[in-house]
Order: sequence, then structure tokens, then C-alpha cells
Amino acid sequence: GTAHGRARKYADAALGKVEKEALKEEIQAKRNKDLLMSVGLLPFAKGKKKEEEDILDRYQFIQQFKKESTKFGAQRRASEGKAVDLALQNLSVHAGYTDVTRLTLRMESKLAESFADSYEWKKVDGAEEVELKLSVDETGKSSLLCRKGDKPLKSIPAKIKKNEQVLLYQERNKKLREQYRRTRQMMEQAMEDRTKFEVGELLELMKNPVVRPILAPLVLMTEKEPVRFGFLSKEGLTDWSGAVLEVKPTEQVFIAHPYDLYQDGHWQDYQKYLFEHQMKQPFKQVFRELYVKLEEEQEKDKSLMFAGNQIQPQKTVATLRSRRWVADYEDGLQKVYYKENIIARIYAMADWFSPSDIEAPTLEYVVFYHRKTFEAMKLKEIPDVIYSEVMRDVDLAVSVAHAGGVDPETSHSTIEMRQMIVQCNLELFKVKNVKVEKNHAVIEGSLGKYTVHLGSGVVHQMGNTMLNIVPVHSQHRGR
Repeated sequence: GTAHGRARKYADAALGKVEKEALKEEIQAKRNKDLLMSVGLLPFAKGKKKEEEDILDRYQFIQQFKKESTKFGAQRRASEGKAVDLALQNLSVHAGYTDVTRLTLRMESKLAESFADSYEWKKVDGAEEVELKLSVDETGKSSLLCRKGDKPLKSIPAKIKKNEQVLLYQERNKKLREQYRRTRQMMEQAMEDRTKFEVGELLELMKNPVVRPILAPLVLMTEKEPVRFGFLSKEGLTDWSGAVLEVKPTEQVFIAHPYDLYQDGHWQDYQKYLFEHQMKQPFKQVFRELYVKLEEEQEKDKSLMFAGNQIQPQKTVATLRSRRWVADYEDGLQKVYYKENIIARIYAMADWFSPSDIEAPTLEYVVFYHRKTFEAMKLKEIPDVIYSEVMRDVDLAVSVAHAGGVDPETSHSTIEMRQMIVQCNLELFKVKNVKVEKNHAVIEGSLGKYTVHLGSGVVHQMGNTMLNIVPVHSQHRGR
């Protein structure tokens, strides 16, 4: 049966009975997942340099397969995604790397190295005075520059568009852009998955002009006690106060999650540091919304934080697709954490696969199961980072796919976050009559003094009662 056929494909690959290019053609033509997983098992080319090039070639082929996968539906994308993960695993084991992250980091560095000669001006054969070069700006975005003599050209002259050199440079530019996207996604995922890195490896990666802008503005934390936080450079970790803390190249570090900064007590200091130094992060890290378990939820096995919000099912699926959620015909929307053996599920009386014409369904609750026993887990057993990320996803779905069509502003992100945003905006707009005190914004009005609670948005007039400011309910929103 199929198991035997699959085993034969792997055996043929491992024994070198198939030719790499033929295998790649068949995978592309039929999108065969079994063959994709066997790509990493083929014997490598002889000789150190050739072997590295061979591994890089296969790595890029697997990544390309993954990119093309986005054209398909949720089910197929999920199964192809699994095949890609296994293909990379097979390749990393065969190539002698301890895990896929190590392989990925090495290959991404290799890719940038292989383009080293493209970062200087080069004359185009057969075109008088036209020169090309690849350029990567300080944000990590690459572009293809073209000039004639010393005059920059807005675009490549039509008559050399088909020139082989020009096509090669365009292809390299495209690969660098994809590398930026991949690395950014990988680092965000590494933050959520608590992936460990060695300091030495990250410093090596920092030499890559595409990766450096992604890594440099991220706050890292050491694994070993005493835990130290900071931005990585050759000198060590620079923390929020500007102090440089020494780290050894062999030390293990994580990309810090806002929960770590919150626990450490310096979350706001890092927000201030980014704001004052005008640092732009590649994804939301320090200014990411954090969701902390409520005291009354700890013993429960479901969270009702977003119960009662009406959502558009298909828009919800589309919103959460890039965040590794999968719509399942029987179980609804779920996200699986394999390492921790946890499945998170969103319950709503919804059909996730067909447009619901009648009434938009209402979110009921979010629940976590053990992946092996399928028993519901108490919220206190869920790692805080996983809890925060799942709730952030649900909040994202509620605000983007809300049935009213208007963001209901139900973000339960912590009050610290809002304090920081309010303070930064007050500075930007030079507002003098508003102060932030603990959980309230205090406003000196011309008729009186008011407080706005940063969590619930409730407004009080000082020395008077609450002002009854009513939100518009979902049915009438947006009219």
C-alpha cells in the first residue's frame, strides 16, 4: 500500500537511485509531498564547497514549495506545510545539523554570502556605460540600482531588460526580499516558540545585511540565571539603561516576549528606549499586546474573555491563517503546539467553510486541550506566553473580522501598554492638560477634572459620578 510506496521512495532517494533535477521537476509538476520529504535524503555532491551549494539549492527549493503553497485552501496548505517541515528536518539531519533552526540560519547566511559580489557596481556586458548593483537599506529591504555614467536611472533601460546579467540581478534581488520576509517570520515564530540561539550564531548572522536590521532592534534574554536582557552587539547586550552586559559566544539566548519584560519589571523602560532612539522593530515585540490570565480564570478550563463578540467566520479564518491556525471540519478553528502538546480551539456556532448569510455567529469561548489525551486543561497549566499569543490571535480576529465592520476596540491588552501609548502620544502632540496616573488618564478640563480608566474606558468627573458614555452595540455599528 501507500506506506510501502512511501518507504520505497525514501530508500531510492537515500541510495541515490534518483536524479535531483528529475525529482524536483516531478515535485513541481505534481506537488508530490512524499517526494518533497525525500529531497533532503539524496546523497550530496562530492567536495566541501559543492556539498554546501547542494544543500543551499535544496533548502531554497523547499522554501519555494512552501511559498507556492499559499495559493491553496486551508486544508491543503496545512498538509503541505507539514511536508515542508519534515523535508527541512530530513535535510538538516542528513546535513549534520542539530536542528532545523541551525540549518536555516546557516543557509540564510550562505545565501547572502553567495551574492557578495553583487553589492558593488558592475558593468553590464553589451550595454554602454550601464552599471548595476544590489543595495540593502538600513531596514533590510533590498533593491536593484542602475546607473549610466554617474547618473542614477529610475529603471533598467528597455534594450538590456533581457540581458542575462540583468535577469540574474533581478532574481537575486527577489531572493533577498524573500529572505527578509522569511527571516522576519522565523524570528517572530522563534519568540513565540521560545527557540534558543547561541550568541555566537546570532553575531555571525548579524554580518548578513538583510538579517542585521531584523535582529539588531530585538530585545534578547539569556537562558541562564541571572537573566539579562538587552539588544545584541559585538560588545554584549545593551539594556534599557544603556549598560552593556557581557555575554559569552556559547551562551544560549531567547528572543524576549513582552511577558518576560513584564515579569522583569522593565517593560515600560524598553518601550521608552525604542521611542527615544526612534528604533523600528521588524515585528511587534516590545509594543506587542500582552494578555495575562485573570485571577478568576486560573482554575477554569475555558476562557470567556471574548465571549459574545460577533464575527464573520470566513474573514476570521483568513485573518488567522498566517498565524498558524487551521480550520478543521469537525473541530472548528485550532492551533497546535507540538512541543508543549497543547491544542488551542476557538468555539463559535459557526460554519468556518461557507459564508453565513443569516446572522453572524457569536464567539463562545477559547479552550485548551492536551494533544495526546484530548482532555481539557486548566488555564493555570498553560504557559503564559502561549496563553497570551492565543488570546492575542482571538483579539485580532475579533477586531478585524467583527460583524459590525467597525473595530469594537475590545483589546484586553494590559493597561501598561495603553499607558505607554497615551504617554508617547501626549509628548508627540505636546498635550499639557493630561497626566497618566496608575490606571487612569487624568484630564484637566475647562469645566472640571476628569479621569478615564485605561482598561474599561469608564469616565468619571472628579468629585462627581461616572459620566454615562454608552458604546453602540454591534447591530447598529457602522450605520
